[in-house]
Amino acid sequence: MQASNDLVFHMDRLSENIDCINDRMLSIGMHWTFIIKAFNHYPSAAIQEFSSLRCKSIGSDNLKHLSLLKSLNPSLETWFLNYKGISIEDNSIDINLTHSGNNITSKTCLMLDIDADRQGHPYENGLCCNRFGAYLDCSKLPDQRFFKAWKNLRIPERSTQSLGTSVSFEHIELLKSSGVNHFRLGEIVLLGRSLMNQQPIDGLRTDVFERNKPVTYHCISTLKPL
Repeated sequence: MQASNDLVFHMDRLSENIDCINDRMLSIGMHWTFIIKAFNHYPSAAIQEFSSLRCKSIGSDNLKHLSLLKSLNPSLETWFLNYKGISIEDNSIDINLTHSGNNITSKTCLMLDIDADRQGHPYENGLCCNRFGAYLDCSKLPDQRFFKAWKNLRIPERSTQSLGTSVSFEHIELLKSSGVNHFRLGEIVLLGRSLMNQQPIDGLRTDVFERNKPVTYHCISTLKPL
């Protein structure tokens, strides 16, 4: 698949990374959802290839992409990243991840207000829900107070606790000790590198995206230094 004029996207290499993540999560008793927001600008003909991947759950903020994937693979679990908290009536969506507590249903994953940095809903007002999560910064891990506050909510173990993201993948044990049992992963599956220090993650390929042509650098002597 052509990602851009300069990049080629390798679905087979992505599949290897997904297998690796599957094995890692299975070994520690966690579940995860593959987030494909990075492909929002891709045409439907390209998106449909994701329906054959060996992942059980895919998430996006693009309803059309999720509906297409569900039609191609009805057993796929679809997570709608409902950042705007809009009301939806779409049978192709299995989980509605939202911070709006106005219409909690059996499909809702309620995003909680844990601290001032996260948009969410008070836990006390969503006790009829059985799925909870929180938004995390994509470039840094919250401090220990955040995870302590989450643990202190005493969410029932049987509930889905979706808090893990690519930035916290290397801290799985910390999250697990806080009750987290579900990860939402995108960048790390595609890039195979830590978001904290850009180092390769053991077992993951870093060449899912590959340059289509070598990069060349030209020195123009007439340019003045900045």
